[in-house]
Amino acid sequence: MHTRRSYLPFLALVLAGCTVGPDYVPPKTEAPAQWTEAKTPGLIGTGPEAAQQLERWWTSFNDPTLSSLVGQAIADNLDLKIAEQRLVEARAEREQAAAGYYPTLGASASAERQRYSTALKFPPFGGIANTFEAGFDASWEIDVFGKTRRAVEAADATVEATNESRRDVLVSLLAELGQDYATLRSAQARLAIAYRNIKADQDSLDLTRDKYKGGLGNELDVAQAQSQLETLNAAVPQLETVVAQQSHAIAVLLGKEPGALEAELAAPQPLPPAPPVLPAAVPSDVVRNRPDIRAAERQIAGANAEIGVAIAQMFPSFSITPSFGLAGGSLHHLLNDGALQWGVPASVSVPIFEGGRLEANVIEAKAIAEEDRLSYRKTVLTAFQEVEDALVAYNAERRRHERLVAAVAADRTALDRSTSLYRSGLGTFLAVLDSERSLYGSEDAAAQSELTLTQQTIALYKALGAGWQVGEPEVPAKVADAEPQK
Repeated sequence: MHTRRSYLPFLALVLAGCTVGPDYVPPKTEAPAQWTEAKTPGLIGTGPEAAQQLERWWTSFNDPTLSSLVGQAIADNLDLKIAEQRLVEARAEREQAAAGYYPTLGASASAERQRYSTALKFPPFGGIANTFEAGFDASWEIDVFGKTRRAVEAADATVEATNESRRDVLVSLLAELGQDYATLRSAQARLAIAYRNIKADQDSLDLTRDKYKGGLGNELDVAQAQSQLETLNAAVPQLETVVAQQSHAIAVLLGKEPGALEAELAAPQPLPPAPPVLPAAVPSDVVRNRPDIRAAERQIAGANAEIGVAIAQMFPSFSITPSFGLAGGSLHHLLNDGALQWGVPASVSVPIFEGGRLEANVIEAKAIAEEDRLSYRKTVLTAFQEVEDALVAYNAERRRHERLVAAVAADRTALDRSTSLYRSGLGTFLAVLDSERSLYGSEDAAAQSELTLTQQTIALYKALGAGWQVGEPEVPAKVADAEPQK
């Protein structure tokens, strides 16, 4: 009965314990109702189909090769694997923090044989003594003021923030892969345009040479035709370099050697056109969907909990260090009732003077929390800006692309007529050259504009935080809904 009563003071301390520090209140974010740049009717889609398009945005381009590359990147990208290991680290650190809830228990055993000096007169020593000991010892710091609870709260927030950062890596990875793939296909398309114009310029050079040989032309026309042909040929190596470099970049994104995909991607394919309707969630949806915003919010929560940890260090700490063991002069003596020894000491440690260190810790923790709160606000505003910028850039480029397509049609008509007039002797070769230059320029500009449209579409998907859902582990419904076995 006496032993039970001796624990009552400690039980009262535990029951009366409190968690110091401020409780977390999520930041309130004011978001506009709509995007100011979503002005084009029919451009922005809504509803379940738009939400699904956001989750798997690359499928809207209807390109099997791109979809295959996405699957390989999700499985093998090294940056994503590094982010996954950071999540493992964060979870392990959380378990370390939670270990503070429990006592530490250790076991020890020792044996000693010692000869005492016989030359000592007082006290009367002499002879040889054996000592054998075995036992358990424990240490438990009672979380009276919530230091461990706040530490676990901070660790939980860090785990969640790290997981959101992993998702953000995936969003950036998919966007970078899409941009590189589009750039590669665009370079191949521009190469096709260059080759087509090279053939046309070669025909023009042959025509001027035939006329010159027949006495109907002049050497200047031949030289000008030769110059234009060589200028077009000079553009080919640059475009071939772009194709090779982008295939290297894509291979590295897939965790492969730079040249691993050159053969696979060498065959030209059309540039995936931008989908006619773009999904653009309202600003409040972006706040909930973007992983970097959610990670920033979780960082605030963790920093807020660290304030409690710093404050708890200013309060007394209570510990119990029980021990239980056996001791005797020989091994068989350890089995006697008299060999038992135990103790249940309790201690309290009170910080009295730390030279201002503990107060400074609290000030620092509060400053970090406020810094994280400001960073969260900046992250939200940056996200809104990225969406607005992508929308205005897409709208402007689409209008530009329509004009460039019209210019290509006009330049093609002009070239046909100038060539026909030159063949019949009614026009000059200079008009043909000008028409050829203009047509190649407008065709190349239209191809680059189409690439820009695709890139702006991908940029919008990234700004909306799309694509991270495919990297989430799938839990079978039967497993998730199964009742625990009894």
